[in-house]
Amino acid sequence: MRDRESGFASVNGTQIYYETAYETAGRGQPFVMIHAGVADRRQWNNEFEYYAARFRVVRYDMRGYGQSDRPVQDYDMEVWADDLAGLLDALEIEAAHVHGTSMGGMIAIVFAAKYPERTASVVINCAAAKLGVAGRLVFKNWIDIATLDPDGPGSRILAELISWQALSKAFLETPDGVAAIDTIQQILRDSNRIEVFTAACQAMCDMDLTGWLPRITSPALVLGGDEDLMTPWDQGPGGAGQQAIADGVPGAETHVVRGSNHSTVFDNTAEHNRVVIDFFTRHGLAARAAGVGEGAAAEA
Repeated sequence: MRDRESGFASVNGTQIYYETAYETAGRGQPFVMIHAGVADRRQWNNEFEYYAARFRVVRYDMRGYGQSDRPVQDYDMEVWADDLAGLLDALEIEAAHVHGTSMGGMIAIVFAAKYPERTASVVINCAAAKLGVAGRLVFKNWIDIATLDPDGPGSRILAELISWQALSKAFLETPDGVAAIDTIQQILRDSNRIEVFTAACQAMCDMDLTGWLPRITSPALVLGGDEDLMTPWDQGPGGAGQQAIADGVPGAETHVVRGSNHSTVFDNTAEHNRVVIDFFTRHGLAARAAGVGEGAAAEA
């Protein structure tokens, strides 16, 4: 039997909506999911129940998204990382496995570095530590489209562009891939306000997270697709992509999903989930406390 909880938590002056699920017989270790910068907690619909069979899973709408408060303010990865720490406080969770995808992976970098005692292990999925010129152009184009299109972040043009940039060619040829374009547009429309959307895009353009990388002491996995257009493994000479993250985090593991674009969560779900479950299981809280499994490095 599976138990569920949902509600709002008061976090750093704002209301954050969250959902948790876990098996009644054994709540399992806490596992928190950080969504991407254009999405909300629904991004994890395919994974939520799967992971809940093994962990106490928490998914939530970040400040600025979904059912959480959407204040117009300055945003950066540290703001969202501090909110995650506050949410764990509200849920009385001392430490958790952290899984962030896309901008969520960037937030996971800062969280794991700033709150090492609260990070059992971390999966940094399809992210970057610093964007090169090509990477910044991606998000500057998003800002332009959302600003110029009367539909704002709910623009069909933007949804189609993001689908091309995020989903693999093979997946887009399938009925699920075609349907994903409509889903992306709906989430963009329902979960974003123009002020926060543009602020998040600008935060990614402005960020330089390379200084946080050597401060991560928990087991870390950098997970991404070999066809990633949005946050490629190599961001170019002016950036720091997924390979630079792996090189910068002591003892980090890597896993490249062949045939995946920016969203391994969607276009290679089974492999993505298998790798994440294996990683978090190998680096459980008990093993970490005993000093087992730390500093391991693997290449797949």
